[in-house]
Amino acid sequence: MNFLKAEQPPLFKDHAYKEIKKAIIQHEIEPGSMLNERSLSESLGISRTPLKLALQQLELEGWITSVPRKGIFIKTINKRDVDDIFQLRKANEVLVIELLIPLIDDEAIHRIEVMDKQLFANKEDPVQFVYYDSSFHLSLAELSQNLRLYQLIENLTDHFNWYRFASLKAGKSLDEIHFEHTLIIDGLKAGNVRQATDAVINHIDKAHATIIANLKE
Repeated sequence: MNFLKAEQPPLFKDHAYKEIKKAIIQHEIEPGSMLNERSLSESLGISRTPLKLALQQLELEGWITSVPRKGIFIKTINKRDVDDIFQLRKANEVLVIELLIPLIDDEAIHRIEVMDKQLFANKEDPVQFVYYDSSFHLSLAELSQNLRLYQLIENLTDHFNWYRFASLKAGKSLDEIHFEHTLIIDGLKAGNVRQATDAVINHIDKAHATIIANLKE
């Protein structure tokens, strides 16, 4: 694993937290893997104290678990968690569309299309594609003008991305994802709530099905 090394002591704990979580989300550290504190400390270029603080935060957030006398392990992706997260995602993103349609204007459409072009331009880079995919969905939430809804979706984004990377590893086509986004945009441009929400539900259901079909528990 090629972690960046922290440069400022006050940032060591935050740096370790961000780097390890990024490696988990991107499946550079696979679900179920055991973490070696000495190896992490050396790779990150920090002492064990800030590393332990970072690991405590990751455990509080549910990314890792400490097993007495065995070690620290990355949580596995299980069907119940995937189902729960996707239920929340579907409900919230349908609400985004319902709130957004009455507010949609040419400026908003232009912004959404720019995000879509950035997504398409990065289809050869799966890592960047996933993050632009997140930005696309967060842009829709922001344009809905419901701050709490935006914050809720933003808070769930890391888990969305963890599952998205699992989906890509399972062979989910980036062209297919981009096409699904195009259908969402078509519904927004038409000002048609049913068309846009059907496209969002189809997009989410397909991602959900791909992950569940390839889930290893």
